[in-house]
Parts: sequence; structure tokens; C-alpha cells
Amino acid sequence: MKNTFKLIFAFLIMGSLLASCFGLPPQYGLACGAGLLGVAIATYKEPMQNVFRADVINPDITKIATYIGKVRKGIIPKLVNAMNISKDISLVPNIKNVSVSTSLTIKSGPKPATGNFNPMAGDLDYNPRLLTVEAFQRDLLITPSLYRKSHFAYERGAGEGTNNKSIPFEAYTLKRVLENDAAILNDQTGFYGVGKAAFAAFNAGSVYTAGQRVYFTLNGEVQYFTAKATTTAGQSPATNPEKWTESNALAICLGLGTQLFAGRTSGDITKVIAAGSLSAYDLYKKVFRAHSDARKNLGVVIYSPTTKTEELYDDFETKVGKYTENDGSGNMYLAGTNKKGLIVPATWMSKSNVIFSGPKENFEMGTDLLSDMESFNVIQDVYSVKMGMSGVMGFNYQDGSEITMTDAD
Repeated sequence: MKNTFKLIFAFLIMGSLLASCFGLPPQYGLACGAGLLGVAIATYKEPMQNVFRADVINPDITKIATYIGKVRKGIIPKLVNAMNISKDISLVPNIKNVSVSTSLTIKSGPKPATGNFNPMAGDLDYNPRLLTVEAFQRDLLITPSLYRKSHFAYERGAGEGTNNKSIPFEAYTLKRVLENDAAILNDQTGFYGVGKAAFAAFNAGSVYTAGQRVYFTLNGEVQYFTAKATTTAGQSPATNPEKWTESNALAICLGLGTQLFAGRTSGDITKVIAAGSLSAYDLYKKVFRAHSDARKNLGVVIYSPTTKTEELYDDFETKVGKYTENDGSGNMYLAGTNKKGLIVPATWMSKSNVIFSGPKENFEMGTDLLSDMESFNVIQDVYSVKMGMSGVMGFNYQDGSEITMTDAD
């Protein structure tokens, strides 16, 4: 305010001086000063600010850039798996970090009467297992004006000013993006996730062979990669992307398969069946019968890759269906189990050959809210639209003694 008064006073002094130079009466000096002040205000411009220019070609419209008329009302989707793993195993919600489950082993029982009190030491054995969730996120940046040069142009509506943030088929596109993300979490993270600790820092002087994992800073952030071919020294995901597979989804957390294989290796899971050259039905039967009588009586789920399940279907066709039973609801049970062996074809373990079994509640997927993965937070910028989705996820089993599995990977 003080500076404003100084500025007005300065213009009035200037006006008085000009009036004096031209021999005008003093009262004209005030009018002259006010006029100069008005001209200054009218012609004033804000100083130029630094403008950040982001050449982000997102979405990639290169394949739809030729305008050939109005687009038909629809886009053909690619089929993807939804997050079936969240339905096939036990979903444990409301986990912020770690959930601890505990199995109880009772080592003793009744004995002939002796008249003396003599309990067994260590009779009750508690074995805790951790279900740890890890955070993940999904970033999406869309510059709506890019659609102007595609055959989606007229789906943008009128006007191409900065206020037009219309994204053609927005609801449909975002739905498909979320479904695609769910498919990645289902097909990669859920069973095969290895966590960030399984990746080593990229070393420019090292030679990598197929299957080795590294983390590498690309596009300003740490990302995770798996070698798909032998490299030479210095061939990084940036210089030779054809030799690397982006593996960010595998780095989110430990998948259920990773936990099961670790349990089998450590001896925590002891009921392991050698697959050998067994037929499909014989193998499934051994997996089921390896359970205790008490567990078989309560019922178990037999999880298998779709290819293994199809082998059982082949037996169904060639052997008059005696190896599977259906209860009319679409559930498939292994024949000879009195409908106690429920077979679940698992889309989330399609690259594996292992078959494992146990009570459904023994296999867990932890999260806070599953709905966290079903919507984007949307923020409009000047020229673009930022969208983000985040959540937490983790997998484990509770009790290795209640699991049977084959020796396959």
C-alpha cells in the first residue's frame, strides 16, 4: 500500500512538472499526472513466467492419426483376465502393513492314568506367519488435445481451448485401463511376484544372462527389469531395451507362488508329490489323498494352471467323465472325493506346472480396500489430465502342514 501511494505521488509530481514546462496553470498538473498514471496501468503487462513444456505423447495416437471419417461408436477391447486371484483364495482386507496369523500344533494328548501330574514340555507349539502388504501405484497422463489429430477428433466436442479436457470414450478407456492393470496384478504379481529385494543394481561392467533381474534408473525413477537374452557389458535397459523385460509388477511384493516354493524348499511344506509320468487324474488324486483324513473330510481346494486342468478335461473326454463331477453350480470336483476336492483352474498361475491344495482360507491375499484398485484420482492441469491409482497388496499361506503340492515349478 505504501508503495502504491509513492507511485501515485510520483506521477502527480511528473504531471505538475510537465504542466509547468508548458506554462499551464497548476491545476492542470493534477490532470496530467492522473492521465500518465492511467496510461501506465493500461499498458502494464505481468512479467513473463517460466513455462514448463512437456512433450508427453500420451496417449500414443500414431496408429489412429489418419482421419477417415467419424469413428464408429465403440472400441474393440482386448480380452484380459480380471483379478481372479482375489476371488479364488481368501481375501483379507483392512491391512495397513502386516497381519500376523498363527497356527497351533498340539504335540501330546490323553494317556493312561498314573495319578501323577506330569505335563509334556512344549506341548503347545505356536507358529506365526506374516502377511505383509506392499504399496503400488499406477500413473497415467493424458493430453486430450492430442486426440484432435486422430479419427476421434469429433468426439472431443466443440472448442480446442485449454478448458476442453474431453477424452474420447473416457469412461470406457479408464475401465479398460483398470481391467488391464488388474490383469497384470493377477497374471504377474499375484503368483510370481518376487519383491524388490530380488533385483540387484545394474552394473555396466557386468554381463547378464536370461532371467537375471536388475533395477535401473529410467525416466527419472527406479524401474525393474529381467534379462531375456545374454547381454554384453554396458547393455542396459536404456541402451538395449530389446534384451530386457520390464518387470515392475514382479517387484511389488512376494507372490503366493514365491511363498509356496520357498516353503517347499525350506521344509515348511512337507507333503510334496513327485509328478513323474503320472496321468492327470492320478496326479490330482495323489495331491488330494496326501491330506490328512480330517482335512479331506472338511474339504480342500485343488489349484492348478489351466493347462493342467485341461489335461484333466482330456481324461474326462476319453474316460467317460469318471474323473470329474459337477454339482450343477459350475463347480468341478475330483471324482472319488465325495465332492471334497474342489478343482479351481487358476488363471493367475498359467505359466506354472505346479498343483497345490489346501483349505481356501489357508491361502491369503492381503489388501486394505480392494476398491482402491478400482478408480483413479483425477487432477486437471493446464493442458493435460493427471490420473493416479494406488493401493497395497501381499500374499502368503498360513499353515504349511495343511498344504500338499507337486514338485513342479
